[in-house]
Amino acid sequence: MRSLSYLHKMIIFGLMLSTVPILLTGIAAFIYSSNQTELHRTQANQQLLEQIQSNVEHKLATVSYMLDQAVRSPITLRSLTGSNSLGRVSKLQAGDLQTEFQHMKSWEPLLDIILVNQSKDWLINHAGFYANTRFPLSLPMKDLIAYTLTSGWQLAPSTIFSNEDDDGQRISGQRLTGKGCIYHITLARTIPDASASSNAALIAGIPACYMQNPLAQSPTTEASTAGLIIINREQQVIAHPNESYIGQPLSAIGLLDRDNGELIQTLPPVMYSDAYAEREVQLANADYSLTYSPSTLKGWTYILISPENTLTQDYIKIGFHTLYISMAILLLSLLLAWLGSQRMLAPIRRILTQLGDNIIHKGHSVVPHQSVNKPDELEQIRLGVSQLSDAHSQLESTLNQHQNQIRTYAMMQLLQGKTSFKTLHSTLREQGYAKHPSTWQQIAVVALQPELINHSKYRMEDRALLLFAIQNMLEETLQPDQQLLPIVLEQHVVTVIGSTEGNLLLFSEHISRLTERLQQQIGEVLDLKVSIGLSQPHPFMSHIPQAYNEAIDALKHRMRLGTGIIVQYKQHDLASAAWAMTYPEAIEYSLLQSIQQADETVATQQLTELLEALFSLECTPEEYQYALMRLLTHILKLAQDNGIRLAQISQSHRSLFQELHILNSATEVEHWFSHQVILPVIHIFKERQVAQSQHISEKVIAIIQQDYDKDLTLDECAMRLHYNANYLSSVFRKETGASFSEYLTRYRLNIAKRWLDERDWTVKEIAERLRYTNPQNFIRSFRKWEGLTPGRYRERKRHPERAVKG
Repeated sequence: MRSLSYLHKMIIFGLMLSTVPILLTGIAAFIYSSNQTELHRTQANQQLLEQIQSNVEHKLATVSYMLDQAVRSPITLRSLTGSNSLGRVSKLQAGDLQTEFQHMKSWEPLLDIILVNQSKDWLINHAGFYANTRFPLSLPMKDLIAYTLTSGWQLAPSTIFSNEDDDGQRISGQRLTGKGCIYHITLARTIPDASASSNAALIAGIPACYMQNPLAQSPTTEASTAGLIIINREQQVIAHPNESYIGQPLSAIGLLDRDNGELIQTLPPVMYSDAYAEREVQLANADYSLTYSPSTLKGWTYILISPENTLTQDYIKIGFHTLYISMAILLLSLLLAWLGSQRMLAPIRRILTQLGDNIIHKGHSVVPHQSVNKPDELEQIRLGVSQLSDAHSQLESTLNQHQNQIRTYAMMQLLQGKTSFKTLHSTLREQGYAKHPSTWQQIAVVALQPELINHSKYRMEDRALLLFAIQNMLEETLQPDQQLLPIVLEQHVVTVIGSTEGNLLLFSEHISRLTERLQQQIGEVLDLKVSIGLSQPHPFMSHIPQAYNEAIDALKHRMRLGTGIIVQYKQHDLASAAWAMTYPEAIEYSLLQSIQQADETVATQQLTELLEALFSLECTPEEYQYALMRLLTHILKLAQDNGIRLAQISQSHRSLFQELHILNSATEVEHWFSHQVILPVIHIFKERQVAQSQHISEKVIAIIQQDYDKDLTLDECAMRLHYNANYLSSVFRKETGASFSEYLTRYRLNIAKRWLDERDWTVKEIAERLRYTNPQNFIRSFRKWEGLTPGRYRERKRHPERAVKG
């Protein structure tokens, strides 16, 4: 596939540069418009719901007000107090009541109102006077009155307001009595001025189906696509577009929560500060938006349900409008990108022409014979520059690497005394130290050694990496005019420090401060303790090999002084002291005995005591080496006397004496003796003891299996095997986990169980054969180990069905 030219890349880049802002702007505009449309729909739903709620509650408040006026009306009171002895109301009083009821219906055409006198057994509505026997109440009046007095408007059956003589009237195509609607919203008022015996009340009601009328009359355009639901505080439907749901619980509608798909049975309360709440629901596999608001007067909740597909057309219009504008801007951006790229490419063409590259010709055609995968113009320039840079970097890296190796080798030769005096100054000049021999008045060698024994963070395998890190820190800490190149030599980091100060005391103080700061810095950065050895100050560069040996010898005092020290050569010189070392032979003897007995804990403790006794003496490092070699020689002699070969102890390619010679601290010596010498020898002795103990126990078990029916004792077994009885008892218990007598008793009882299963011998005979002097002793022992007597054991084995019944 042919790669794109730089011209095409610039055009694409310019197009993308304009496309991204346009795309982001279009998306932002679409989202903003959609959100505004959604916000408008939400606000419209809330306003519609507020209007419906206001209309419904205003109508209910009007009915409640008219009912309160009718309760206090003189006509109502006369109809109750003026009835005859038979409880009848005069025709004149009935007519007045009907006229007043008709007047109330003129304010609310669908209002149904009746006056009930339950004690006189009659009722009056707008249509006439009835005896209760002809027009019985479907709901007991007392219950209805009690509910409405405590909870306000109630949902009651429409049969309260209907009778067989009522043909109904129609206003605007609807029946005034509400026939066809099975529920009424009712409100009852007792008549306080009536006599106690009247037991009368006024009951008003509006058909529940009529509660949808305020929505249909609303001028809002979305009313035709929405539905109103009213529920009471018991989550019972009071109003619904579908009359069949009135009187049923909210869960009967079948509203599903769109988030979790669960059926909505109750609506959570709305915060007073919010006034409205919204939920996304699903009904009959269609998505709806549910907006609801509570009514604090009656405990009702007004719910408005509107389909969500009403916004689809608005979204489509917004999307197409945004797309048309974006496409026009993109075409303009493409034209500008093409023209701008042509002008910007002109300098690049001139550079390639000067470089002799003929890949670009007039008309931007490619030479036929060239590869179709040829990189673009800038990539060709970059590749050429990159090749030159890589070659330069590689050459410089190789030279630096060789230079570092040469300088390191030269320093090693200088420290080890392999550089002649004649070539010393020329060698230093070649390594960049031309001024050092002429300006330095004093020199000293510093040797640093990391302490890794028993370190919680580092292991011995990390020594090389840590030495490299210390070398870098030492090189960065000191100025180049104060030191020669630090190098890693064996297990130390070594450098030569010089000073133009001719005062010997001031130079020593300078070296002391420098090493203390360096030791502290290494501890803080690497969390590592180091020991530092210093040579004596020397006036000439030719004394560097001698100073190196002095620094290494100074580190040997770690044997007595411990780790993490800074020591100068001859600071603790004991060469002239009289030989006064008293070797702790008693502790060494006890240590050898513990090793031979394979007592690891005691041997480790005695090794610590022996080394503490040695290092508490004032001796030279060489004298400590002699004492440690003596200890190593005696341990190896003990191993050799017991048939242990040296290859079984150490697998190293160096001898143990060579390994001991390079140890410089008491901690290293103790760790090395413990893990490389003593513990391997103890493990060999332990293996031998385990093998011997197993062999002895096997012999004792064989004697028990052979002579279990004899008067067998531990002393007799010890005499047969030629061992001490106490030693034999401890070995046997250690290997088997039981004493000799316990093992013998257990084995005899196993034999007894086999005889009880296979032989018809009596318990007494079995006891005698197993060397029990008294059968009762045998029975007690058998019961102790098996939990039942021998006779019971035999019966259970031979008659298992009896044992089950028992």
